[in-house]
Amino acid sequence: MKLTMVGATCPKSVAGPADTKSHKLLFLVICVICVLALMIPPALHGQAVGSFSGNVLDKSGSAIPGATVKATSQATGLSRDTKTDSAGHYLIPLLPVDTYTVRVDMQGFQSTESRNLKLDVDQARELDFSIATATVVTSVTVSGDAVTAETNNPSLGQVITSQQVSQLPLNGRDFVQLATLTAGATAETNPNSFFTSGTDSEVAARGSFSLSVGGSRPNSTDWLLDGVDNNELTAGGIGVFSSIDDIAEFKVLTYSYSAEYGSRAGPTVLVTTKSGTNNFHGSLFEFVRNTAFDAKGDFDTTTPKFNLNQFGGSIGGPILHNKLFFFVDGEQKYQRQGITFTGVVPSLAMRNGDFSADAFGKPAPTGLGIANPNVFGSSNPYFQCDASGNPITANPDGSQAPGTNCSKIPQNLINSAGQGLLDIYPAPNASGSGYNYVNEPVRILNETKFDVRLDETLTANDNLFGRFSYDQAFSFAPGGAPTLAEANAFGSNENLVNHARNVGIGWSHVFAATTLNQASFGYDRIFNYINSLGNSSCGSALLGIPNADLGCSASGTPLAGGAYSQGVVSVLPTSGYWALGDRGYSPFQGGTNIFSFKDDLDLIRGKHDIHVGIDLRANQMNVGTEAFSSGFLLPGATGNFSGFTCPKDASSACVNAPGDPEADLLMGISGGAIHDQTYDGAVTGRRWKIIRPFVEDDWRIIPSLTLNLGLAWGITTPITEVHNRMANYIPSTGELQIAGQNGVSRSAGINQFGGAYEPRLGLAWKVAGSDKTVLRAGFGIYHDSVWSQGAQGLWQNPPNLGETDQFAGAGCAFATSYCATHGQTPSGTFYLSTGFAVPPTPPTVGNFEGTFYYQPRNFQPGRVRQYNVNVERQLPGDVLLTAGYAGAVGGHILVSGNDLNVSSPSACVGTSSYTLGCLPGGAPYIAPYNLPFNAILLFGDVGKTHYNSLQIKAETKTPKHGLYALIAYTYSKTYDNGLTDGLGSLLSAPYFPLPNWENLDWGLSQINLNHSFTASIIYDLPFGKGKAFGSNMGTVGDTLIGNWQVTLIERISSGFPVPLIDSSNQSGAGFNAGGNGNNYNRPDQIPGCNTHTSHSAPNYLWINPKCFAFPAAGELGDANRVPVSGPDFVNTDFSLIKQFRLPREMGLNFRAEFFNLFNHPQYGSPIADINFAAPPQGQVSDSFGKVTSTVNNPRLIQLALKLNF
Repeated sequence: MKLTMVGATCPKSVAGPADTKSHKLLFLVICVICVLALMIPPALHGQAVGSFSGNVLDKSGSAIPGATVKATSQATGLSRDTKTDSAGHYLIPLLPVDTYTVRVDMQGFQSTESRNLKLDVDQARELDFSIATATVVTSVTVSGDAVTAETNNPSLGQVITSQQVSQLPLNGRDFVQLATLTAGATAETNPNSFFTSGTDSEVAARGSFSLSVGGSRPNSTDWLLDGVDNNELTAGGIGVFSSIDDIAEFKVLTYSYSAEYGSRAGPTVLVTTKSGTNNFHGSLFEFVRNTAFDAKGDFDTTTPKFNLNQFGGSIGGPILHNKLFFFVDGEQKYQRQGITFTGVVPSLAMRNGDFSADAFGKPAPTGLGIANPNVFGSSNPYFQCDASGNPITANPDGSQAPGTNCSKIPQNLINSAGQGLLDIYPAPNASGSGYNYVNEPVRILNETKFDVRLDETLTANDNLFGRFSYDQAFSFAPGGAPTLAEANAFGSNENLVNHARNVGIGWSHVFAATTLNQASFGYDRIFNYINSLGNSSCGSALLGIPNADLGCSASGTPLAGGAYSQGVVSVLPTSGYWALGDRGYSPFQGGTNIFSFKDDLDLIRGKHDIHVGIDLRANQMNVGTEAFSSGFLLPGATGNFSGFTCPKDASSACVNAPGDPEADLLMGISGGAIHDQTYDGAVTGRRWKIIRPFVEDDWRIIPSLTLNLGLAWGITTPITEVHNRMANYIPSTGELQIAGQNGVSRSAGINQFGGAYEPRLGLAWKVAGSDKTVLRAGFGIYHDSVWSQGAQGLWQNPPNLGETDQFAGAGCAFATSYCATHGQTPSGTFYLSTGFAVPPTPPTVGNFEGTFYYQPRNFQPGRVRQYNVNVERQLPGDVLLTAGYAGAVGGHILVSGNDLNVSSPSACVGTSSYTLGCLPGGAPYIAPYNLPFNAILLFGDVGKTHYNSLQIKAETKTPKHGLYALIAYTYSKTYDNGLTDGLGSLLSAPYFPLPNWENLDWGLSQINLNHSFTASIIYDLPFGKGKAFGSNMGTVGDTLIGNWQVTLIERISSGFPVPLIDSSNQSGAGFNAGGNGNNYNRPDQIPGCNTHTSHSAPNYLWINPKCFAFPAAGELGDANRVPVSGPDFVNTDFSLIKQFRLPREMGLNFRAEFFNLFNHPQYGSPIADINFAAPPQGQVSDSFGKVTSTVNNPRLIQLALKLNF
């Protein structure tokens, strides 16, 4: 064979200034591997391969060297052979996933073959032969469907077979649900999560892809499709959602997997698509749902609408017999799903200025709900009403003539823009526990997907494959109300568009039975778009808020090129009220392009099976960075201006008024306002590469002991931006390091980390030489290459982005004579009448009023050390039982959003009487940066995790007596220090970035599940022809009662931890949680108090409110970051399937599927804010601890027909 090296070049050195000679040596190894990869033809099937190995012995047990062992695909005729070594051992690696016949031939002995051998993805299947000397009978055939424990692979994971994929009940035909059947795997159930089809998630609009293993974050999963990258980079999700009819099988790798894998620190999911065979096969199907079939949930006023039509088909077969095959599938989905929203909106009285009662109609205990911020400092700071109870018209300075104290705002103090914003809220329509508004809008999803695959056998030693996958979806995601009032600041009535494409190409070559090579090339493209319905409306300009819509004229006419500032200002009030306006980051684009190449050279040398290769990925991420281009208001974030606290020396006539952020808004004031604007384009183009050379040696020391030794070097280059639009703010010097300027590198000074060595060690031992009992153990180090960071990061620093922040402490709101007399200056207060300050051009450190972003120059990627030990035992009835321990310790995990510019709470005065958040001895900590109002958000490697688990799994490996079952139970504990990354795994618990912050924040992870049980069952009922009952019945009887099948997925788990907050932070320490502006404290926890309640309807109280209290002014709350756990999860999905036999090997499949069969309500997290809905000052909210939503659907029924041919 002619070898060429056209265009072969070594990569540029990735060495940093601190690299050692060992780094240079590994760099040389990369060059050698790159050259070899271009000299050797690339390979087929990528990671979708397995192997057969074993021993060939005679009847006396002696080894037979030189015997020919041949594996042949029963579907395509592909074959590969080898000869046994001097010990009678053979190994046939890199075989595509398929069903095989393995045959042994040796002169003087009977030929022996084993048929129907199913080889799964990443499976090392052991198959021994005992052959007899030749007689009259020259060949022997044995059944190959009996399986044993996997005896030479130490990794943990789970194969999900084609039978499970096609027959288990899947809501929405989303195969990712099956990945959570893996022992040790969990998935978020929070419906607002970025990974679980939350209404504010553009990346999960097509379906959930939440998956966590060993305490990993959901965006640390590596999704591979036929061996090529299938990841989405904006949030770290999945690219193409493969159709159920396109998946042959997939495997979830969890622990101690080969050095070949590991570009992320979580699980690796290997999805294998179907290929054509020598026979034509295909299917046509339609799945239907209708609201009339469904049940009503606990918080639904009516049965939510749910109509679905999902139809499509597949066909595959030969183009040239034994040479060229094709497979094509496609499907279309039309879904209309009602979603029940519950929330708190201002009462109708409040919209007219009357705050005598809260949003639920409960009067303030002091009789006064709000005070007049125009006259703070006067002897009577309250609003005044006349004898008829009507508010007295205010004077020009905001004061009123004397009357009776009341909580009603006079009409001439109501701001027209504030009135317009409150009018966006729908009217209250419910009186539920913890909410006063319920709505059931319809979510729309239209999705088209198809796949085309070709496989060709070029020669006996060369195989080619190519695949193209397409997945496109258009959806409308409601935010809660018909208007732009929504459940959170990042969800509104919005249109979402998802474009996903994936290409995989490969070529395999066999040099000899002991030297094989495979490689693959992939192109992954996913672009997601968001467009809130207020965009292009110039809504803020029409309301009369100056400088909000910079892309609009003063009259509210859109200007050319101003699409990123033509919406409705985003408003996020505290105290549990719904948000208003357009969502943040809209319009938005999140684009992913990934070019991947992998080469794996397999060298079989005696007892060693050595893999040498490299995994290369070039990542492109094109993402919008303007968060609030039409402005962002946070009334109540720094306290309510309409709230009044009596001074210590006040007379008895003085009473506290809790205030209300909606009252502030109605008067046109806010304690917090943000406006940003990008320069040189709102979309940044980020680029980085992953380079992972690896070597793996599977060493069969003795027949009963295999040792797996591996090493990879994970190189993730720092991010650059195509036009150098990024800068790093250095807090210690106060300077900006701008990419590509003044000698600063294109990565804004971030150095390359060269120490990401990833050793792997594993063993598999057949206890006492028995094939029925295997002891496995393993250890490995993994590094996380998740660099995406979402839209936040160094690209949001000046000079690329300008921002104005206006924040003021609550108190005096207006520059009146009363305020001036008492020395109160309303500096920083935002007024709707004067609008936003225009971001300066160009923005500099000196004039920038926004949030600075800082990343340490020597940032290290997350490192996770995994270890496990388990025992697998084959039991009678083809059942495999596995039990063991698995653990992980993570360090240097990316944490996004810790505000470095925070000082201690005001109670830190240098005494030991109060020490929480203080320096030793209670001394105050003062942030050393000369930026009194700017947040400095750290994108740092300071995250830590700790995971321990007991994992037990039982599985039937063959459908014995028509039964397949997989049952798994995990007991685990996951701890971390409050990981955030600015994405879907952003945690809502307030963190304390203060002295000793790691101890303050260390606690259960919000993805922790103490108990998790899953069971999946496929059972062919024993009735009909050829079955245990009715084997001789006639055609009519068999048609009625024969060929029925039931399938089941059962999930039972404990609840996720719940973070508790105090949104009325009065500690004196301001926090910027993950960069989203939430200034939360934590509550105090009452010692010895039982936090749990009976959880019964109609109040749905989950947390005992008597166990928590407001911290004293100037102090941090002493409650743990996540002191309680939420509701448990119980769900049953069930299918009843009938197979009708048709002529010419055809069959018609009818199925009725029941999701949440018993209509068991799975309650969402309880209300976690003790200050929810602005309760009276110092009094825990009546709504605190109550559940107001569910996270699963009520019972849904789906009917389907599927024709197989």
